[in-house]
Formats: sequence, C-alpha cells, structure tokens
Amino acid sequence: MSLSGIEGLPVELLQPIFFTSGYNVALLQASPRLAARLSSNYVYDATCRYYLMTTMLDRTVQTSAQTYIFASKWMTWAFFQSWITKTYALTGCLCGRTEGCFDAQWPPDFENATSMVFSRSHLPQFAFIKARLPRKLLCGPWTPDKIQFLRFLLWITSMTVDWSDTKTLQVAVEGRRQAMREYNLDAVELFNHNRRLGRGADLSTIRFAVMECGCDRSVVYDTISMANHWGKVRSWECAELDRWCEERISMGDPKGLWLQIELSLLRSNDWPVEQEEVDPASKTITKSWESNDEPQDRLIKTPHKWNEPVLQRGWLMVSPRLSMHLRVTHDIQWPEIMRMPGPRMYCGPSRPLRIGCHPTSNTISTSPLLWLAPPTSC
Repeated sequence: MSLSGIEGLPVELLQPIFFTSGYNVALLQASPRLAARLSSNYVYDATCRYYLMTTMLDRTVQTSAQTYIFASKWMTWAFFQSWITKTYALTGCLCGRTEGCFDAQWPPDFENATSMVFSRSHLPQFAFIKARLPRKLLCGPWTPDKIQFLRFLLWITSMTVDWSDTKTLQVAVEGRRQAMREYNLDAVELFNHNRRLGRGADLSTIRFAVMECGCDRSVVYDTISMANHWGKVRSWECAELDRWCEERISMGDPKGLWLQIELSLLRSNDWPVEQEEVDPASKTITKSWESNDEPQDRLIKTPHKWNEPVLQRGWLMVSPRLSMHLRVTHDIQWPEIMRMPGPRMYCGPSRPLRIGCHPTSNTISTSPLLWLAPPTSC
C-alpha cells in the first residue's frame, strides 16, 4: 500500500503538524505509521500536558483523547510516574497551584495513593479526568505495578469502567476472578472496595472465592466484609458452603472450621466479633491459624480509607442562609470543620454533600449551610 503524503514527511515536520492540529489523536488512530513516527517522550509529554492538565470546552473530545492516552501501550506506570514527577516538581503538589496550596501532597505516594488527602478546596488537577479505565488495568496477571497504577487512578481521578462495552465488562469480571485465583489480596481489595470496578460482593462471589479459589482466608474475609458492608447478602444461609465446611473439617483442614465460625456469626448478626488494633508500621492485622503455619493460611486484614468517614480541616467559601433567601459569600476561616462523607466511590466533583459548621467567632450568630463537592479521594 502506498503511503499518503503526510506519512512520508520527516519527523521534524510531523511533530509541529501534530501540535498545530490541536494534538489530534485521530491522526494517530487513523495511521499506525504516523503513530510510530511520532513515538517519542517529547510528543508523549506534550500530549499528556495538553489533555490531562487543562479543561477543554469540548469535554467529549477531551474525554475520548484521555481514554486513548491511558489505553496506549506507551502509557505505562513507569512513564506516568516519571511524567507526574517532572510536570509537578516546580509546584510541589498535584493540585498544580503556585499559590494557595495549603496542604502540599509531595512527593506523591505512588505505592499507596490512598495516603494522599485532598479536599474540595484543594483538588488535584486529575480529579476531573473522566475517561474510561483501560482494559489492560482490569485483568491479570496482577503485578505490583498494575495494582499501584489502578489504585492511583481510582483514588486521584474520576475514571470509570465502560460497562456498555461487552468486552470490557467481561475483562473486568474475569479480572476479579483471576485476582482471587492468584490469592492477590491487594487486587481483590480494589474490586471489593470500589463500586466503579463492578457490583459489590455477594454470596456467589464468596462461594467462588471459597470453593474454586482455595479459600484464601484473607481474600475470603475481605470479600465477606464488603458483602456485609454493602448489604448485598439478604441471607447467609448456603447449603453449599455448609457442606464445604463439613468436608474440610473432616479432612482436618482448619479453614473449614474458620469459615464455619464466620458464617455462624454472620447468621446471628454478631459479625465482626472484635476490633483489633492495627500495627502502625505495616498497617495490617495478621493472625495465624495455630495448627497450620502455611503462608497462605495467614489471615491479613487491611484497614482501608475507601469507605471510612474522614474528619478534615481547612478553608471553605461559605454561604449563610438569610431570611431574604439571598446568598452572600464570605471568606471565613473555620478553625474546625467536621464532615462524614459516604463511600468514596460515590463521591466526585458532581456529588455535593450537605455540611453543618459551628463557628467559634462571636460575630457570626447563625450556623451556615455548606455544600461541598469532594473529589474522588474524599
């Protein structure tokens, strides 16, 4: 097949043409040869700055381009970390502000993005990325890099899975199952704690983890915990699980007795039994079955920030309720603002929360009504 005129141009001319076109990724999608000719970190960096750091008038075009960027082979976890570090090193925070940044999150915690705290008055620039999560991050094998990349995008951005695409749906469902087969607790936790990655765990999910994936106690416990949290299980009665427990007990497998006890507590509404103290160094709770010292039989419980209420302090622009139904905005520094948001995956730039504040200043006689739209990380 003969080349088109633009495909035969030298790279020195192709790059300015691509930039002048408004970083039109349709050019790259239409011609694999053009995409290959423009494959350089210089082009990648510029394209990411254009689509990931600004808000365009045509959000449909921007969202489509963002989806293409994250789905590209060159968008690896190593590249993304490098690009973020280079791009935001001068400002020293993912919010990108040179002034007004009162709680800089720097350097970014790439290994555990949930340790970074943002608020409505201190948003990361990525909070408004509403692209689709790429399939490559929804399936195994579940490597540490893939898990960290997916966790970062879920925590910092508003990206979601394209459930209208049948192939993507199948990949996400199978990715969850594969995480259970691999006994990968970190990957399983992402699916269990984030409704953006699929439906909440239910009894069928627990049966799969127990009967088809070897009943890794850490995986099963987290799945039971979130099924109980979301209220997806109306009845914990399950003859299949009961038979499995009895068979395992007769074989001398301690997992059978452990699961039998957990199910009995769930059925009597006494679960969980205790609140353990968390090791501040490892941030995990580890229990070993006395009669079995196999590594895979260790029960690890990891406290998560995904669904827990958070207390925060900071600056807010507030509007007190007036008798004339007018709103007057004040720049007030509240010494203490307490709020309790719902599950994090339901929070986003478009999800307002009603907040009540109690001012300490004697000059303010009424408590104002605040509406806060937290980012995904709040």
